[in-house]
Amino acid sequence: MLTAAGPAIAQDVPLTTENPRPNSGPLTGGDAAYEYAPTIIAENGVYRMWYCAQDPQGAVPGDDILYAESPNLDGPFTAPGGGDPLIVFEGRGDASFDGQHACDPSVVKVDGTYYLYYGAAVNDGVTTIGVARSADGLSWERMVDQPIITPANQQDTGNGYGAGQPSAVYLDGQFYLIFTDTTGAGALPSNGAGQFAWRSSDPTFATGTEVVTADGWQPFTPENSRGFSVANAFSADWQYSDELESFVIAHNNDAGSTTLTFLGTENLAEHPWAPATIEGPWVEGPGIVSTPDKHAVDDDGGECGRVPVDIMHASRADGVPPQDLVHKGIDVVAPIECETPTPTPTPTEDPTDEPTDEPTEDPTDEPTDEPTDEPSESPTQEPTDEPSESSTPSQEPTEDPTPSPSPTSDDDLPDTGAGSTGVLVTLGAALVAGAALLYRFRRGTVA
Repeated sequence: MLTAAGPAIAQDVPLTTENPRPNSGPLTGGDAAYEYAPTIIAENGVYRMWYCAQDPQGAVPGDDILYAESPNLDGPFTAPGGGDPLIVFEGRGDASFDGQHACDPSVVKVDGTYYLYYGAAVNDGVTTIGVARSADGLSWERMVDQPIITPANQQDTGNGYGAGQPSAVYLDGQFYLIFTDTTGAGALPSNGAGQFAWRSSDPTFATGTEVVTADGWQPFTPENSRGFSVANAFSADWQYSDELESFVIAHNNDAGSTTLTFLGTENLAEHPWAPATIEGPWVEGPGIVSTPDKHAVDDDGGECGRVPVDIMHASRADGVPPQDLVHKGIDVVAPIECETPTPTPTPTEDPTDEPTDEPTEDPTDEPTDEPTDEPSESPTQEPTDEPSESSTPSQEPTEDPTPSPSPTSDDDLPDTGAGSTGVLVTLGAALVAGAALLYRFRRGTVA
């Protein structure tokens, strides 16, 4: 399943898979001509999803990045507060590198800022990779006017797609990025499949970039930048599992399942765990549900070694570009021995004073006079025969309990979507046919 660009150190410890979650129904609505390549983060009780589509409401004909959210992984996913998903990022409509198409989003949040890595093209040419940032994940600004990654043009695999399909993870102060380059030296010669890995503390990868090679991480050079592929795949997504101490790549090798490949934290040629599979056919994707920094979501029960892996992907083609995003998943369980923390005993304090040899004080008073035999006063009352009444009636609460706080409303998030008109529906149908031709021309991702 992995490329033979360098010898892999395979440990391949088997994992158990449990709690399978079959395909849900379609997650989104709207009039987009197709939808695929989602990126999903779980944040503040909401699943936030960005994905690729062509929406007839877009200002620029071409691929758009849409946004939708839901409190439930099985949807429905809507714009904040309801309604059709929103277009949040699209081509500029000019001759720039992303003038026509913006697609294959990957979103990671670092120190309060969202970063969007995306594939881009103009005039249906080769794909390159750009980056944008946002304070809320809805309104984006491009960080640079040029692509941050372009095709290496190191070999001709017969696939002219280029460099795209990025997926980002943030770990220990660095951005980790995998991406496709069908022209890279380490791509599969038969079709250009492969995933190349870079890392840098700079989100634009303009400085301090290291790349994975057959000899591990090395400083970037044009020659080594695409020499070693970590997975034979198109359209992959990854996250980091702190529980398993490894990266997890979700990709496709067999038509009837999604493959999960596990890579070592520092040496991506190591495979600490054997591959696992999530059954069920898919067309393109998938995106792994992750925390905002693209780490694995914790198991609700806190069980040692258990990691829930939920993915979303396009599930239907029917002769047209991918469509109908669905959710499915499994739990992977690793044979990990977890240690129960031992309480640290609190040390007793040493006495602060040394004992003295002599008593500290002499008695200050002389003995008092002889005790008197008679009491000073006579009792003033006769004892009562009956006990006094003691009343302790129960008390009803005086106020109703304070109601639990309601979930944070999504109504304060901007809703920039607009309803479809009859004319746009007709236009959307025409775009489906046009998108099919366009998609076949530019994706080039059939393994």
